[in-house]
Amino acid sequence: MILLRKYLAIVAVFSLFFTSCTKDEEGTLNNDPGSESFAELSLGATLNDFVNRAAVKQSIPDCSSDAPAYAHIELTHNAGTDLEGVINVNVPILSEDGSFFTDYDEDLKIPVANADDKTATVSVTTFLVYDGDPDDAGSTVIWAAPATTSEYGAFVNQGLPYNFPIRAGSKKYVDIEVLCFDDREVNLYGYQFFDLVPEVLHEVCIFANYCDDDGRHYTANYSLEVIYTGGDEDRTLYTSMDLPEDSYGFDEDTGDYYADPFCFAVPAPMFDETSTTEYIRIIATLSNWEGNYPTPAEEEIVLNLTWSQIMESVREDGTIDYFHILFCDEDDDPGNGNGEECDPQDPAADCDNDTIPNGQDNCPATPNTDQADLDEDGIGDVCDSDIDGDEILNENENPGCVRDPDPTCGDSVAECPTLPSAGDCERVYVAGTDVTDLTEWIAITDSEPLPIFIGNNTTVALGLISFDADGDMLLINTNTSFYLKDYRLEIVDELGDAITCVYEDDLTAPEDTNEADVDIEVTGDFSGTVYVRFSANVCTRSDT
Repeated sequence: MILLRKYLAIVAVFSLFFTSCTKDEEGTLNNDPGSESFAELSLGATLNDFVNRAAVKQSIPDCSSDAPAYAHIELTHNAGTDLEGVINVNVPILSEDGSFFTDYDEDLKIPVANADDKTATVSVTTFLVYDGDPDDAGSTVIWAAPATTSEYGAFVNQGLPYNFPIRAGSKKYVDIEVLCFDDREVNLYGYQFFDLVPEVLHEVCIFANYCDDDGRHYTANYSLEVIYTGGDEDRTLYTSMDLPEDSYGFDEDTGDYYADPFCFAVPAPMFDETSTTEYIRIIATLSNWEGNYPTPAEEEIVLNLTWSQIMESVREDGTIDYFHILFCDEDDDPGNGNGEECDPQDPAADCDNDTIPNGQDNCPATPNTDQADLDEDGIGDVCDSDIDGDEILNENENPGCVRDPDPTCGDSVAECPTLPSAGDCERVYVAGTDVTDLTEWIAITDSEPLPIFIGNNTTVALGLISFDADGDMLLINTNTSFYLKDYRLEIVDELGDAITCVYEDDLTAPEDTNEADVDIEVTGDFSGTVYVRFSANVCTRSDT
């Protein structure tokens, strides 16, 4: 039986607003703490699990799936007045009708200074969302908004600190962007209404060699500028980013100059670029390396990347393949990375300077210290024209299939009808789906729960799906606020087997919110691990 349970949770929404009351009957504000006007704060946001940008040379942390429980808030108010103060408070997070918001707290009662305009200035300096009480050692930060001056500031339009006026008797709403953050102390956005914009980021790594006029190869020192070229205008993500000093040098034991791959984070397409549209431009500028090679001209190389190329750099074990840049003329011959001629037939030499001798190197002309070899054919992935060994050259593979040994990967399948447009509803997919390549299969084990995501935003989970592959029944349950309008489920026991298709469209919401949306028998005999492709259109009951 295939037992499919889908539990949808409403997208969490926080709202922060200010309300105030004036205690002076004539409307005059005074500085007596017992009679001044106050603005009462409640903070909230649309909280989405956003992938945080990692520091250079560090792996990108995964976003937590834990629910927000507390907000840690730090702010200053009434600067330069007698009522100037600082607030540092932990506030529980409540939820109602799908929205998240901070609980009322007396500490968030802001006095409004005596002034002609009856306003006070508030500056939010920190807003941290925790998965538990921040005073408990086991609690961790799950969301954070970056400071304007931080290295993450390039990925948001407005960073902290954020200064704004509040007026007695008013409510104010402001949009704020946040990124997932893992165990880092950082200033965050916090106040009024948070409409958080998801920022999905991915790690990219670069390795470079330099060739002199004689064609000798050297491990290169260089700087990078990274530009987001999608959207209406270019956006510089990194400006003149030098290779970290601890990432290159001279190994006195081996007598070799070395350099590690240069890794940094870039965002996923944010302006509806396709997976094959070039949207990230990397400008590499060759730098001097005293002792390794003579001072070179400031040669530049431009590398333009698509989202597909970036995603295909991820190996099955989660590590990253680097992009190789050569500051060389096309007819240059490789040296040994130390400015000397190198004989590629010499098994003791190291022509690509990756610390692995030619005789042991599965790519002797291309640096690859990890020696990754997916198809175990003795040819490293970085120089293998058929990485997955399916007898289809990398350049001829379907999108997303360079590392999939299934020769049918990416082939169109006609067994299931195409879902209709989502319209005013939401298109959802099971976790693990690459929305740029919907031909890929997801492996599901018995009763293994997986979240469902909206579109290509793999940070906003609407619920869970679990499959029980021991029979022939399909059951789909939605949250009481949603209903299933259309769905398409494809199932195979083994990749390459005949596909079982379950498809229905134009469904109506059950009158009883506790009734299953789908409860049908599925023809097939499935057990153990199965492979599925699932997509659906989910609507709110308010759409009916």
